[in-house]
Amino acid sequence: MAHPGVRRPYPLRPRFLVLGVGGLRLPCPLSLLEWGLLLLLFALKTRALLKGTRFRVPWGAVFALRALSPTLLFQVRVEGKEVRLELL
Repeated sequence: MAHPGVRRPYPLRPRFLVLGVGGLRLPCPLSLLEWGLLLLLFALKTRALLKGTRFRVPWGAVFALRALSPTLLFQVRVEGKEVRLELL
């Protein structure tokens, strides 16, 4: 149980990015996208360390989608087919 007045920075409920094409909906767990981004940032950080340069990890960017409420991110209609990307 959290202390009164202490707010969690990101909700801990499961979140999904849902790609809809026509009537087909393909859910992708948001945690999968976050882990992929963390892996990419780890590779970039390692490469920068081996070169002797600095690379700051933008932690706010990694978890930015967690802070959004469920919303429609993208929607377009092409030749009668609707393509949409939603955050649930």
